[in-house]
This record gives sequence, C-alpha cells and structure tokens, in this order.
Amino acid sequence: DSKLPSAVRNTLLDLFGQIEREFENLYIENLELRREIDTLNERLAGEGQTVDGAELSKGQLKTKASHSTSQLSQKLKTTYKASTSKV
Repeated sequence: DSKLPSAVRNTLLDLFGQIEREFENLYIENLELRREIDTLNERLAGEGQTVDGAELSKGQLKTKASHSTSQLSQKLKTTYKASTSKV
C-alpha cells in the first residue's frame, strides 16, 4: 500500500518507535516525579509547613523536561541527516 521504498519505510518506523519509547519514558518519569512531589508536600503539610515550594518544583520539572526534549530533538535531527544522506 505504501509508495515509500521499504528501506525508507522501515527507517521511519524505527524512528517513530524511538520517539514513542522516549515519550513513554518521559511519561513514566513525570508520574514518578509527581508522586515524589506529592509525598514531599504531604510530609511538609504534616509538619505544619507551607507548600510554597510547589511552584519551584514545577519549574524545575519543566526545565528537566525541556532539556530531555531538546536532547531528543537533536538526536532525531542527527539520525534523520544520517538516514537521508544514505538515500
């Protein structure tokens, strides 16, 4: 059904598989970090402290996610350039 040559199609499928795995890893990491934040916030609340650091934690998460995203983007660009130069 596909008009693409099988080698190109296979390369694309492999790249999309890598992207999907990376998003799965980021999703799992995000869930774990949110649980950790919730646990820490509950501990602070139990000690009678305010939870003003929650915004800071969210900012730190965004920074880490942005860094991971830029690494993935660079890796994909490098892989794409390598695969198109072979064609």
